Amino acid sequence: MFALPRPLSHSSITMYRECPLRYKLKYVDNIPEKPKHFFSFGQSMHKALELFYAVKALPAPSCDELLRGYQESWISVGYRDQVQEQEYFQEGKDILREYHRRHAPDFRIPFSVEYDFHMEVDGVPVTGKVDRIDRLEDGRLAVLDYKTGKALAAARIQEDAQLTMYQLACESLLQAEVGRLTFYHLPSHKEHSVERRPQDKVEELRRRIVETAEGITARRFDPQPAEKSCKWCDFKAYCPIFGNASPGAAPAAASGAEDELAALIDRYGELRQRQAEVESETARVKEAILAILRSKGYVRAFGARYEILRSGSDKWDFPEHNKKKVLHALKSAGLYERILAPSAPLIQKLLNDPGTEPDLRAALRELGSRVEASELKVTPL
Repeated sequence: MFALPRPLSHSSITMYRECPLRYKLKYVDNIPEKPKHFFSFGQSMHKALELFYAVKALPAPSCDELLRGYQESWISVGYRDQVQEQEYFQEGKDILREYHRRHAPDFRIPFSVEYDFHMEVDGVPVTGKVDRIDRLEDGRLAVLDYKTGKALAAARIQEDAQLTMYQLACESLLQAEVGRLTFYHLPSHKEHSVERRPQDKVEELRRRIVETAEGITARRFDPQPAEKSCKWCDFKAYCPIFGNASPGAAPAAASGAEDELAALIDRYGELRQRQAEVESETARVKEAILAILRSKGYVRAFGARYEILRSGSDKWDFPEHNKKKVLHALKSAGLYERILAPSAPLIQKLLNDPGTEPDLRAALRELGSRVEASELKVTPL
């Protein structure tokens, strides 16, 4: 058994082979990567289809049920802003509607959905998850993996090690031969299928798994720069390649607690910046909603996913330079002892009291301005 920080998966093997240092920073030092909108979108789509196929008996769930599952499982992190998130959310709905139109009529209950596997390959712990496994008419298994990214290159299906790993796992653990491997590209609804991998491809994968485990165990974590992968890497601040070359770049972190501290500082800064951006955007959107609600006289309105309920009342606001004049007006009316200080809540009460002298009410209104204090209650539909 190899001493690894965690079982290997297709994605972690790919990461190590592309850049051992990136693997170390993510899986050994546990430095988090930034949330990515495309990961969130893919996970949301996978979850919706998992719920669609998780039924125990026919018929297939309706399109409305599929879309409701999609809405309930939507993952909202990593998007640039609400506009981008809404665009992706709508794209996902369109994809799922078309998916349902194509596949509900011949719907069959799968052999397995989101099949989690854990196995050993020549002493190396390996884990993964197969999106869907169907049973073919001849009794063999059909492995299917959903893709939500860019269009797939036609040649990828022939060589991709992910499907080879899924075949190895299914045949090792389920004791059934795999007859077909498929990538289903959701945006285009194109199925790319091939017959099972030959044994030489399976043995090649086994060697790759063992070589990766040996490299990790031996702590071979040298950076392996490449223009395509480095461009979008979240770990540049920890990489000696960039730390030594980029003016103003953060130095390569030492190790252990120093790595953790640097990561936490950056994460905290990102969260605070995002919090400020979210609060600013929330206030702007709230005012825009209130303006429309006021113009239409609405107290309740609906979006595609949320309901808004407006509540509140008009209040009076007194600028600081008028506070002494407010006190004088109250004293003149013999009400200073009642109010004690020109605190906003007490003066609101006084202005709303029918027993308040008209002259005092008029004087106070001249010193302040009426503002609408509305609150919005938002509820998921």
